[in-house]
Amino acid sequence: MVLEFPTSRNGWKLDAVGLLAVIGETTTEKCAEPMTASYLCLLPRLIPAPQALIRPNRRESLARVPASIVGVHTGMVQTQLPYIANQIHPIADIPPYAVIVLEITHHPSMHPPRTIPDDESGTIGTPVRRTTNLERIKSFIPPRPQPLMKTKAMAPHNVLSVLSTFLTIALLIWAIVIGDGAATIAIVLLSCATTLFCAAALWSPPNRLPTRHMAPVPPGDVVIRTGYGAFLIIKCDENVARELYFGTEEVVQVITRGFGSCVGAGTVVFMVAVIMMGNCSWTMQAALAVTYLVLNAVYWFAALLPSKTHWEFPRYQWRDFTPEDAKYQDVAIGVTSRPSFTRSLWRAILETKSVGWVRKGGAAPNTPIWNEWLDLAEMNAQNGNRRWPFLEEKKRIEDAWMEKELPKPRS
Repeated sequence: MVLEFPTSRNGWKLDAVGLLAVIGETTTEKCAEPMTASYLCLLPRLIPAPQALIRPNRRESLARVPASIVGVHTGMVQTQLPYIANQIHPIADIPPYAVIVLEITHHPSMHPPRTIPDDESGTIGTPVRRTTNLERIKSFIPPRPQPLMKTKAMAPHNVLSVLSTFLTIALLIWAIVIGDGAATIAIVLLSCATTLFCAAALWSPPNRLPTRHMAPVPPGDVVIRTGYGAFLIIKCDENVARELYFGTEEVVQVITRGFGSCVGAGTVVFMVAVIMMGNCSWTMQAALAVTYLVLNAVYWFAALLPSKTHWEFPRYQWRDFTPEDAKYQDVAIGVTSRPSFTRSLWRAILETKSVGWVRKGGAAPNTPIWNEWLDLAEMNAQNGNRRWPFLEEKKRIEDAWMEKELPKPRS
Protein backbone atom coordinates (compact mmCIF):
# COMPACT_ATOMS: atom_id res chain seq x y z
CA MET A 1 0.00 0.00 0.00
CA VAL A 2 1.38 3.39 -1.03
CA LEU A 3 0.58 6.42 1.10
CA GLU A 4 -0.68 9.33 -0.95
CA PHE A 5 -0.51 13.01 -0.04
CA PRO A 6 -1.76 16.13 -1.81
CA THR A 7 0.73 17.24 -4.44
CA SER A 8 -0.46 20.81 -4.98
CA ARG A 9 -1.35 23.79 -2.82
CA ASN A 10 -5.03 23.44 -3.63
CA GLY A 11 -4.95 19.86 -2.37
CA TRP A 12 -4.16 20.90 1.21
CA LYS A 13 -7.18 22.13 3.22
CA LEU A 14 -6.42 24.61 6.00
CA ASP A 15 -9.98 25.73 6.70
CA ALA A 16 -9.69 24.49 10.29
CA VAL A 17 -6.68 26.71 11.03
CA GLY A 18 -8.94 28.77 13.30
CA LEU A 19 -8.93 25.88 15.75
CA LEU A 20 -5.23 26.49 16.38
CA ALA A 21 -6.13 29.86 17.89
CA VAL A 22 -8.09 28.16 20.69
CA ILE A 23 -5.72 25.25 21.37
CA GLY A 24 -3.36 25.51 24.32
CA GLU A 25 -5.83 26.64 26.96
CA THR A 26 -4.12 24.72 29.77
CA THR A 27 -0.77 26.35 29.03
CA THR A 28 -2.28 29.84 28.94
CA GLU A 29 -4.09 29.24 32.24
CA LYS A 30 -0.81 28.29 33.91
CA CYS A 31 0.88 31.39 32.50
CA ALA A 32 -2.00 33.71 33.39
CA GLU A 33 -0.75 34.97 36.78
CA PRO A 34 2.81 35.98 35.81
CA MET A 35 1.74 37.22 32.38
CA THR A 36 -1.09 39.50 33.52
CA ALA A 37 0.92 40.95 36.42
CA SER A 38 2.89 43.13 33.97
CA TYR A 39 1.61 46.03 31.90
CA LEU A 40 3.39 44.54 28.89
CA CYS A 41 0.52 42.06 28.62
CA LEU A 42 -1.57 44.91 27.16
CA LEU A 43 0.51 44.88 23.97
CA PRO A 44 -1.68 43.81 21.01
CA ARG A 45 -0.35 40.47 19.86
CA LEU A 46 -1.21 36.87 19.11
CA ILE A 47 -1.19 34.40 22.00
CA PRO A 48 -2.39 30.80 22.14
CA ALA A 49 -5.94 30.34 23.46
CA PRO A 50 -6.63 33.89 24.72
CA GLN A 51 -10.07 32.74 25.88
CA ALA A 52 -8.31 31.05 28.82
CA LEU A 53 -7.91 34.52 30.34
CA ILE A 54 -11.70 34.99 30.52
CA ARG A 55 -12.97 34.97 34.09
CA PRO A 56 -16.66 35.12 35.10
CA ASN A 57 -15.83 37.44 38.01
CA ARG A 58 -13.04 39.70 39.15
CA ARG A 59 -9.99 38.03 40.62
CA GLU A 60 -10.40 38.14 44.39
CA SER A 61 -7.45 35.98 45.41
CA LEU A 62 -4.57 34.10 43.89
CA ALA A 63 -4.52 30.38 43.25
CA ARG A 64 -3.68 28.22 46.26
CA VAL A 65 -2.45 24.64 46.51
CA PRO A 66 -3.60 22.02 49.03
CA ALA A 67 -1.25 21.59 51.99
CA SER A 68 -1.42 21.35 55.78
CA ILE A 69 0.04 24.50 57.38
CA VAL A 70 0.39 24.74 61.16
CA GLY A 71 1.94 27.43 63.31
CA VAL A 72 4.40 25.86 65.75
CA HIS A 73 3.96 28.56 68.41
CA THR A 74 0.59 30.08 67.44
CA GLY A 75 -1.33 26.87 66.71
CA MET A 76 -2.98 28.43 63.67
CA VAL A 77 -4.01 25.97 60.95
CA GLN A 78 -4.45 26.43 57.21
CA THR A 79 -5.38 23.81 54.62
CA GLN A 80 -4.12 25.69 51.55
CA LEU A 81 -0.75 27.22 50.79
CA PRO A 82 -1.03 30.82 49.50
CA TYR A 83 0.25 31.62 46.03
CA ILE A 84 3.10 33.93 47.04
CA ALA A 85 4.52 31.47 49.56
CA ASN A 86 4.34 28.71 46.98
CA GLN A 87 6.38 30.83 44.57
CA ILE A 88 9.12 31.27 47.18
CA HIS A 89 9.28 27.54 47.91
CA PRO A 90 7.22 25.46 45.43
CA ILE A 91 6.05 22.41 47.34
CA ALA A 92 5.64 20.50 44.09
CA ASP A 93 9.44 20.38 43.88
CA ILE A 94 9.83 18.77 47.32
CA PRO A 95 10.42 14.99 47.08
CA PRO A 96 8.24 12.63 49.13
CA TYR A 97 9.31 12.21 52.78
CA ALA A 98 11.86 15.01 52.49
CA VAL A 99 12.51 17.38 55.41
CA ILE A 100 13.62 20.92 54.53
CA VAL A 101 14.24 23.83 56.89
CA LEU A 102 14.17 27.38 55.53
CA GLU A 103 14.78 30.64 57.34
CA ILE A 104 12.74 33.51 55.89
CA THR A 105 13.25 37.06 57.15
CA HIS A 106 12.43 40.55 56.00
CA HIS A 107 15.07 42.19 53.87
CA PRO A 108 17.02 44.76 55.91
CA SER A 109 15.94 47.51 53.50
CA MET A 110 12.33 46.89 54.54
CA HIS A 111 13.03 48.08 58.11
CA PRO A 112 13.13 51.87 58.35
CA PRO A 113 15.54 53.02 61.05
CA ARG A 114 14.10 54.02 64.36
CA THR A 115 14.47 57.58 65.57
CA ILE A 116 16.86 57.35 68.56
CA PRO A 117 18.17 60.34 70.51
CA ASP A 118 21.85 61.01 70.03
CA ASP A 119 22.66 60.44 73.70
CA GLU A 120 21.10 56.93 73.61
CA SER A 121 22.58 55.67 70.39
CA GLY A 122 25.89 53.83 70.08
CA THR A 123 27.96 52.27 72.80
CA ILE A 124 30.44 53.65 75.26
CA GLY A 125 33.69 54.54 73.57
CA THR A 126 32.10 54.58 70.07
CA PRO A 127 31.87 57.92 68.23
CA VAL A 128 28.23 58.88 67.75
CA ARG A 129 27.18 60.40 64.44
CA ARG A 130 24.59 63.13 64.79
CA THR A 131 21.36 62.85 62.88
CA THR A 132 21.39 65.14 59.85
CA ASN A 133 18.53 67.49 59.00
CA LEU A 134 17.74 65.45 55.88
CA GLU A 135 17.40 62.27 57.95
CA ARG A 136 15.12 64.07 60.40
CA ILE A 137 12.92 65.27 57.55
CA LYS A 138 12.77 61.78 56.04
CA SER A 139 11.69 60.34 59.39
CA PHE A 140 8.45 62.35 59.16
CA ILE A 141 7.65 61.09 55.65
CA PRO A 142 5.32 58.06 55.83
CA PRO A 143 6.88 54.95 54.27
CA ARG A 144 5.60 53.76 50.90
CA PRO A 145 3.89 50.36 50.69
CA GLN A 146 6.16 47.66 49.31
CA PRO A 147 4.92 44.76 47.11
CA LEU A 148 5.27 41.26 48.49
CA MET A 149 6.52 40.25 45.06
CA LYS A 150 6.82 41.72 41.58
CA THR A 151 7.61 40.53 38.10
CA LYS A 152 11.19 40.68 36.92
CA ALA A 153 12.00 43.17 34.21
CA MET A 154 13.39 40.38 32.02
CA ALA A 155 10.83 37.77 33.02
CA PRO A 156 10.11 35.18 30.30
CA HIS A 157 6.55 36.42 29.78
CA ASN A 158 7.71 40.01 29.38
CA VAL A 159 10.17 38.91 26.72
CA LEU A 160 7.49 36.81 25.03
CA SER A 161 5.05 39.72 25.03
CA VAL A 162 7.52 41.95 23.20
CA LEU A 163 8.69 39.30 20.74
CA SER A 164 5.17 38.11 19.92
CA THR A 165 4.19 41.73 19.28
CA PHE A 166 6.92 42.07 16.67
CA LEU A 167 5.88 38.72 15.18
CA THR A 168 2.27 39.92 14.97
CA ILE A 169 3.34 43.15 13.27
CA ALA A 170 5.35 41.14 10.73
CA LEU A 171 2.34 38.95 9.94
CA LEU A 172 0.13 42.01 9.60
CA ILE A 173 2.54 43.68 7.17
CA TRP A 174 2.77 40.45 5.16
CA ALA A 175 -1.04 40.22 4.94
CA ILE A 176 -1.28 43.84 3.77
CA VAL A 177 1.48 43.38 1.17
CA ILE A 178 -0.20 40.37 -0.46
CA GLY A 179 -3.58 42.08 -0.24
CA ASP A 180 -5.31 39.51 2.03
CA GLY A 181 -8.11 41.53 3.62
CA ALA A 182 -9.51 38.65 5.67
CA ALA A 183 -6.10 37.89 7.19
CA THR A 184 -5.50 41.56 7.93
CA ILE A 185 -8.80 41.88 9.80
CA ALA A 186 -8.26 38.55 11.59
CA ILE A 187 -4.81 39.53 12.88
CA VAL A 188 -6.03 42.96 14.03
CA LEU A 189 -9.08 41.49 15.79
CA LEU A 190 -7.06 38.70 17.45
CA SER A 191 -4.58 41.25 18.74
CA CYS A 192 -7.38 43.47 20.07
CA ALA A 193 -9.00 40.47 21.77
CA THR A 194 -5.72 39.70 23.55
CA THR A 195 -5.47 43.28 24.81
CA LEU A 196 -9.08 43.28 26.04
CA PHE A 197 -8.74 39.95 27.85
CA CYS A 198 -5.43 40.95 29.44
CA ALA A 199 -6.85 44.32 30.51
CA ALA A 200 -9.68 42.54 32.32
CA ALA A 201 -7.20 40.17 34.02
CA LEU A 202 -4.47 42.74 34.81
CA TRP A 203 -3.62 42.65 38.52
CA SER A 204 -1.06 43.87 40.99
CA PRO A 205 0.45 41.89 43.91
CA PRO A 206 -0.57 42.95 47.43
CA ASN A 207 1.45 45.66 49.15
CA ARG A 208 2.56 46.01 52.76
CA LEU A 209 4.04 48.89 54.69
CA PRO A 210 7.64 48.50 55.91
CA THR A 211 7.68 47.06 59.41
CA ARG A 212 8.99 49.08 62.34
CA HIS A 213 10.46 46.77 64.97
CA MET A 214 9.92 48.95 68.03
CA ALA A 215 9.73 45.78 70.15
CA PRO A 216 11.03 42.23 69.69
CA VAL A 217 8.81 40.17 67.40
CA PRO A 218 7.97 36.69 68.75
CA PRO A 219 8.86 33.67 66.63
CA GLY A 220 6.20 32.42 64.24
CA ASP A 221 7.70 29.18 62.92
CA VAL A 222 5.51 27.30 60.46
CA VAL A 223 5.40 23.63 59.44
CA ILE A 224 4.02 22.72 56.01
CA ARG A 225 3.10 19.09 55.42
CA THR A 226 2.53 17.96 51.85
CA GLY A 227 0.22 15.21 50.71
CA TYR A 228 3.14 12.84 50.11
CA GLY A 229 4.73 12.90 53.55
CA ALA A 230 7.25 15.73 53.16
CA PHE A 231 7.77 18.46 55.75
CA LEU A 232 8.86 22.04 55.09
CA ILE A 233 9.80 23.91 58.27
CA ILE A 234 9.89 27.69 58.04
CA LYS A 235 11.91 29.60 60.64
CA CYS A 236 10.42 33.11 60.75
CA ASP A 237 8.80 35.67 63.01
CA GLU A 238 5.09 36.35 63.40
CA ASN A 239 5.12 39.20 60.88
CA VAL A 240 6.49 37.00 58.11
CA ALA A 241 4.17 34.14 59.05
CA ARG A 242 1.16 36.44 58.95
CA GLU A 243 2.08 37.95 55.59
CA LEU A 244 2.93 34.72 53.78
CA TYR A 245 0.85 31.98 55.39
CA PHE A 246 -2.00 33.12 57.63
CA GLY A 247 -2.88 36.62 56.45
CA THR A 248 -5.15 37.82 53.69
CA GLU A 249 -3.79 37.73 50.15
CA GLU A 250 -5.92 40.38 48.50
CA VAL A 251 -5.36 41.15 44.84
CA VAL A 252 -5.38 44.69 43.47
CA GLN A 253 -7.37 44.64 40.25
CA VAL A 254 -6.00 47.35 37.95
CA ILE A 255 -9.21 47.68 35.90
CA THR A 256 -11.77 48.68 38.50
CA ARG A 257 -14.53 49.58 36.04
CA GLY A 258 -15.53 48.06 32.76
CA PHE A 259 -14.53 44.50 33.64
CA GLY A 260 -17.65 43.01 32.04
CA SER A 261 -17.32 45.29 29.02
CA CYS A 262 -13.74 44.15 28.37
CA VAL A 263 -14.68 40.48 28.62
CA GLY A 264 -17.82 40.84 26.51
CA ALA A 265 -16.21 42.92 23.79
CA GLY A 266 -13.16 40.65 23.72
CA THR A 267 -15.36 37.55 23.31
CA VAL A 268 -17.25 39.01 20.36
CA VAL A 269 -14.08 40.27 18.70
CA PHE A 270 -12.39 36.91 19.19
CA MET A 271 -15.26 34.97 17.59
CA VAL A 272 -15.30 37.27 14.57
CA ALA A 273 -11.52 36.91 14.24
CA VAL A 274 -11.75 33.11 14.18
CA ILE A 275 -14.34 33.32 11.41
CA MET A 276 -12.10 35.64 9.40
CA MET A 277 -9.16 33.23 9.84
CA GLY A 278 -11.13 30.56 8.03
CA ASN A 279 -11.49 32.86 5.03
CA CYS A 280 -7.82 33.81 4.67
CA SER A 281 -5.75 32.90 1.66
CA TRP A 282 -3.84 29.66 1.67
CA THR A 283 -0.56 31.49 2.25
CA MET A 284 -1.75 33.38 5.31
CA GLN A 285 -3.51 30.32 6.71
CA ALA A 286 -0.22 28.44 6.52
CA ALA A 287 1.63 31.38 8.11
CA LEU A 288 -0.90 31.63 10.94
CA ALA A 289 -0.77 27.86 11.47
CA VAL A 290 3.02 27.90 11.83
CA THR A 291 2.82 30.98 14.09
CA TYR A 292 0.38 29.34 16.50
CA LEU A 293 2.37 26.12 16.55
CA VAL A 294 5.48 28.08 17.52
CA LEU A 295 3.62 30.18 20.11
CA ASN A 296 2.11 27.10 21.73
CA ALA A 297 5.54 25.48 22.01
CA VAL A 298 7.19 28.61 23.42
CA TYR A 299 4.44 29.30 25.98
CA TRP A 300 4.47 25.66 27.01
CA PHE A 301 8.20 25.94 27.64
CA ALA A 302 7.68 29.18 29.61
CA ALA A 303 5.09 27.45 31.79
CA LEU A 304 7.68 24.83 32.77
CA LEU A 305 10.25 27.36 33.96
CA PRO A 306 10.69 27.70 37.75
CA SER A 307 8.97 30.56 39.54
CA LYS A 308 12.29 32.28 40.31
CA THR A 309 12.55 33.19 36.63
CA HIS A 310 9.25 35.11 36.75
CA TRP A 311 9.16 36.74 40.19
CA GLU A 312 11.40 38.64 42.53
CA PHE A 313 10.73 39.20 46.22
CA PRO A 314 12.31 42.48 47.35
CA ARG A 315 10.66 42.26 50.76
CA TYR A 316 12.12 38.90 51.82
CA GLN A 317 15.36 36.99 51.98
CA TRP A 318 15.75 33.30 52.79
CA ARG A 319 18.35 30.58 53.11
CA ASP A 320 18.43 26.83 53.49
CA PHE A 321 18.77 25.99 57.19
CA THR A 322 18.48 22.21 56.93
CA PRO A 323 20.94 20.35 59.21
CA GLU A 324 23.19 17.83 57.53
CA ASP A 325 21.69 14.85 59.37
CA ALA A 326 18.18 15.92 58.33
CA LYS A 327 18.96 16.05 54.62
CA TYR A 328 18.18 13.23 52.20
CA GLN A 329 15.29 11.87 54.24
CA ASP A 330 13.75 10.88 50.90
CA VAL A 331 16.75 8.63 50.11
CA ALA A 332 17.23 5.14 51.49
CA ILE A 333 20.35 4.84 53.65
CA GLY A 334 21.02 1.16 54.09
CA VAL A 335 18.37 -1.50 54.59
CA THR A 336 17.06 -0.37 57.98
CA SER A 337 16.78 3.33 57.14
CA ARG A 338 14.35 3.62 54.29
CA PRO A 339 12.19 6.69 53.59
CA SER A 340 9.05 6.62 55.72
CA PHE A 341 6.56 9.02 57.21
CA THR A 342 7.65 8.17 60.76
CA ARG A 343 11.27 8.91 59.94
CA SER A 344 10.39 12.28 58.39
CA LEU A 345 8.02 13.13 61.23
CA TRP A 346 10.72 12.52 63.83
CA ARG A 347 13.14 14.78 61.97
CA ALA A 348 10.50 17.51 61.80
CA ILE A 349 9.84 17.18 65.55
CA LEU A 350 13.59 17.26 66.18
CA GLU A 351 13.87 20.62 64.41
CA THR A 352 10.78 22.21 66.01
CA LYS A 353 11.30 20.77 69.52
CA SER A 354 7.53 20.45 69.81
CA VAL A 355 4.68 18.06 69.00
CA GLY A 356 1.84 20.48 69.55
CA TRP A 357 1.71 21.25 65.84
CA VAL A 358 1.57 17.52 65.10
CA ARG A 359 -1.59 17.08 67.15
CA LYS A 360 -3.09 20.39 66.03
CA GLY A 361 -2.58 19.69 62.35
CA GLY A 362 -3.50 16.00 62.46
CA ALA A 363 -0.12 14.84 61.21
CA ALA A 364 -0.34 11.69 63.36
CA PRO A 365 -3.32 9.53 64.42
CA ASN A 366 -4.89 10.31 67.78
CA THR A 367 -4.30 6.88 69.30
CA PRO A 368 -2.64 5.82 72.58
CA ILE A 369 0.32 4.33 70.72
CA TRP A 370 1.02 7.45 68.73
CA ASN A 371 0.40 9.74 71.70
CA GLU A 372 2.93 7.86 73.82
CA TRP A 373 5.45 7.90 70.98
CA LEU A 374 4.92 11.64 70.44
CA ASP A 375 5.54 12.35 74.13
CA LEU A 376 8.82 10.44 73.97
CA ALA A 377 9.76 12.15 70.70
CA GLU A 378 9.18 15.60 72.19
CA MET A 379 11.24 14.79 75.27
CA ASN A 380 14.17 13.51 73.20
CA ALA A 381 13.94 16.42 70.77
CA GLN A 382 14.11 18.97 73.59
CA ASN A 383 17.07 17.11 75.08
CA GLY A 384 18.83 17.23 71.70
CA ASN A 385 19.02 13.44 71.39
CA ARG A 386 19.44 13.27 67.62
CA ARG A 387 20.30 9.55 67.74
CA TRP A 388 17.08 8.51 69.46
CA PRO A 389 15.95 5.12 68.00
CA PHE A 390 12.50 6.33 67.00
CA LEU A 391 11.55 3.24 64.98
CA GLU A 392 12.62 0.82 67.70
CA GLU A 393 10.74 2.83 70.34
CA LYS A 394 7.60 2.86 68.22
CA LYS A 395 7.78 -0.91 67.74
CA ARG A 396 8.37 -1.38 71.48
CA ILE A 397 5.27 0.70 72.28
CA GLU A 398 3.20 -1.23 69.74
CA ASP A 399 4.31 -4.56 71.19
CA ALA A 400 3.53 -3.37 74.72
CA TRP A 401 0.01 -2.35 73.74
CA MET A 402 -0.51 -5.59 71.89
CA GLU A 403 0.37 -7.55 75.04
CA LYS A 404 -2.12 -5.50 77.03
CA GLU A 405 -4.91 -6.16 74.57
CA LEU A 406 -4.25 -9.90 74.10
CA PRO A 407 -6.29 -12.06 76.48
CA LYS A 408 -4.24 -13.87 79.10
CA PRO A 409 -4.36 -17.71 78.93
CA ARG A 410 -6.27 -19.44 81.71
CA SER A 411 -4.20 -21.44 84.19
